Amino acid sequence: MDEIVTAEFTHPYGTARVAATAHGVIRIAFDCEDRADVATEFARLGAVRDDPAALDDTLRWLAGALEGTPDNPAPACDLRGVSSPFARDVLAAIEAVPPGRTISYADLAAAAGHPRAIRAAAHVCATNPVPLVIGCHRVVRSDGTIGDYRGGTALKSYLLRREELVTAR
Repeated sequence: MDEIVTAEFTHPYGTARVAATAHGVIRIAFDCEDRADVATEFARLGAVRDDPAALDDTLRWLAGALEGTPDNPAPACDLRGVSSPFARDVLAAIEAVPPGRTISYADLAAAAGHPRAIRAAAHVCATNPVPLVIGCHRVVRSDGTIGDYRGGTALKSYLLRREELVTAR
C-alpha cells in the first residue's frame, strides 16, 4: 500500500482535494463529490497524510491550469487504479486534445479505437480520476453543448472559456 499525500486547493467554483503517491497524482476530488466516499476511496488507496508542501509543484501547476496558463509539463499521473485497457485508451485520447480545443464524445471514442463505444467513453470521462490533469473538460457533446463534468458544469464552462481566451492570444 502506498502513502497518499493530499492537499486542498481552491478553484473559481469551490475547492478540491488532490491526492498523490510517489508515482504521481492519483485522484482529484471536487467539493461537490461526497466527502465520505472520497475519504473512503483515499484510505483504500493507501495511508493518507495531508501535506500541502509535498504537493507544492502540483498545486502550482493546478493553479496555472485553472487560470488557463499551466506550467509545462503537467504533473505525472498514477493511473494504476485504472485497470481497464479501454479506459486507458480513452484517457490517452483525452490527453491528446490540446488546450483551447474540444472533441466530441463520439470523436473521442473513435480516437480511442472504439468508434461505437460512445457512452462508454463518456463514462470514462465522468469517472476520470485526475480531471484537470487529464483534461476531460475538453470533451463535449456532438451538438456542441458542453455536457456534464465531475466538478460541475459551471467549472467546465469556465475552464473551456479560460483555455479559449489564452490560446486565442
